[in-house]
Amino acid sequence: MEFSPLLELLEEIQAVVVERAARNSIQDLYGLKASSRSMKALAERRGVYHFLDVLSVPWGLNMPSELLKACYDEGNPSTLYIKGVQFFYSLDLFSHEACSRCWI
Repeated sequence: MEFSPLLELLEEIQAVVVERAARNSIQDLYGLKASSRSMKALAERRGVYHFLDVLSVPWGLNMPSELLKACYDEGNPSTLYIKGVQFFYSLDLFSHEACSRCWI
């Protein structure tokens, strides 16, 4: 296995790198998790899933429900948006008349 200079950085800086990877894409986050045990441990820490952009994941992929739940529990903006849309449609408020009243 090749030496990774990332592992020589302080743990706080490594955590910032993991958060930035999560913000960039889910592929980068999972690639970082696969790179080493310490990166996997940092990627599974509380707070990392807050930065993951769920809306950038192609909809053809089935995202694990545990991942979406972890993102929602962290207050992830994209999962909060998805839940809000689901809630809106579950109330059956979507009609042209109801929508015209929403934006007044």
